[in-house]
Amino acid sequence: MNITLRQLQAFSLTAELGSFTKAARAMHLTQSALSQLVRELEQSMGIKLFDRTTRQLALTQVGIEFLASSNRILNDLDHARANVTKWLAHRTGKVVIAAPLILSSTYLAKVIAGFKREFPDIELVLKDSLPDEVINQIRNGTADLGVGTLRRTESGLHTQDLFDESMVAIFSSDHALSRIKKLDWKHLEGESLLLPKFGSVFRELSEKGFAKAGISPEPFFEANYVGTLIGLAAEGLGIAIVPKYATSLADATKTEWRQLNKPLIKRRVCLMRRLDTTMSPAVEAFANFLLKYK
Repeated sequence: MNITLRQLQAFSLTAELGSFTKAARAMHLTQSALSQLVRELEQSMGIKLFDRTTRQLALTQVGIEFLASSNRILNDLDHARANVTKWLAHRTGKVVIAAPLILSSTYLAKVIAGFKREFPDIELVLKDSLPDEVINQIRNGTADLGVGTLRRTESGLHTQDLFDESMVAIFSSDHALSRIKKLDWKHLEGESLLLPKFGSVFRELSEKGFAKAGISPEPFFEANYVGTLIGLAAEGLGIAIVPKYATSLADATKTEWRQLNKPLIKRRVCLMRRLDTTMSPAVEAFANFLLKYK
């Protein structure tokens, strides 16, 4: 059985209007062309759908039963088309973003708030993760987009730069370093250092800064989460070395921060997605919004 949507449209419209002539006019067809569509449908089903006389056109009992199904199929199609139209117009859809904890709670929180004001019907899912988990979620398809820092070139990923941010030192407001306006890595020699654990991209950046300054750091405390280091610094336990965006998590009444210079160590934050996957309109809308966000 080979039934086309065009045949269903011709049948349903003829049944609704009770006339081949009126239905043909509504479909911008000749009467003979519309009648042929209905005949083809009847032949395909092996049953008459209309009783035809010179003065009357009426649905058969089978035609009455089939009309409900035909209308349901056509209504479902119209609904699907409307949904696709909304989807293409960026008025609906779903976007899953993976990002490290710090970027999720600072940078992306502001981005998402702005995006939702412009695209209120697009569903956003933010997967705040450990930095090394972001790439895995992009690769296995559990996230559409990733935001973070790459340590090396990753095959199969498309990346676009978002911004650079420097490494900074956060310390309690009464710390002696608060009197230094321009802080260098060398100033940290002999201080109690609060550092991310080895394996973290932030620890790698910190070690790079210490090495170029000729310092061999001895951490007073290590932690997985940058927010923990900031909390320890606020209590006067040492100097936390963190990326600049993390400063928004610090209590300004208890802490101060300075960019670390000589050398100036920066990390590049980029937008990531899989090369072999086509972005949906919703994902594309969020990616474009992110790339333009200031």
